[in-house]
Amino acid sequence: MNDGNSGSNVKDTADAVRGIVEAVPIYEDLLQPATQELGKGLHTLSKLVNIALAPVSGLVWGYDKIAEYMQVSMEEKLQDTPKEDIITPDPSIAVPTVETLRYTAHNEELRDMFSNLLATAMDRTKAAKAHPSFVEIIRQISPDEAKILKVLDGKSPSPLVKLRLYDPKTNHFAEPLINFSTLPYEVGCSNPELGPSYMENITRLGLTNISYSTYSVNPNAYDSIYSHHIINEWKLVAGERGKRFEVNQGALTRTAFGQKFFESCILSS
Repeated sequence: MNDGNSGSNVKDTADAVRGIVEAVPIYEDLLQPATQELGKGLHTLSKLVNIALAPVSGLVWGYDKIAEYMQVSMEEKLQDTPKEDIITPDPSIAVPTVETLRYTAHNEELRDMFSNLLATAMDRTKAAKAHPSFVEIIRQISPDEAKILKVLDGKSPSPLVKLRLYDPKTNHFAEPLINFSTLPYEVGCSNPELGPSYMENITRLGLTNISYSTYSVNPNAYDSIYSHHIINEWKLVAGERGKRFEVNQGALTRTAFGQKFFESCILSS
């Protein structure tokens, strides 16, 4: 009796398995059009990605090209340096500089900073100023930020402001615009509207200091800020919302560390 049941179970199981196997092609046929369309979509996306990335491969410099550029650049920057003062640069500066140039050398602002840093490291009389961390700092700044650092006056504060909109009913306030400066517009930054974040980043890196207890004593220093269209637009917004408009004056100053960076990576350009 048990043997009969066993045989029946085996047959039932075999039939069930056979049914599943036979049904698989049906599911494949049903999915085939969708799979084909997905394949076409992925192929199209792949082509778009390749097209978008193609220019990037051309921006990555090989070591031969870097060596050629460095040879010309160092000869130019060290032409007034006595031969006896030209030394082999510290590997902790030279090696990461060359490596980073592979993907930053296409940008003139950053390329020049790296060249200046390497030239400083190759001058016996200046090598101590070339801090290894400067390589990483240049990696973390944008070309726009490099433009700002080049013109930032180390002797007098650079004016910046933050805006406050007061609610007269609650006496609460909001600060919709902080660390605004006209400097990014004046030096021709590609994205001057990102100026406040630029100021914050170079301060984060220890190159500058932002303070609203320090400000420029030049009575005309803030004129270009007060007359800027962005400030005037916020003034209109404040009036429309019934808010009291206030501008707090501040300043961006170069730190002692930032001064060393300036002397090593910018001054000799």
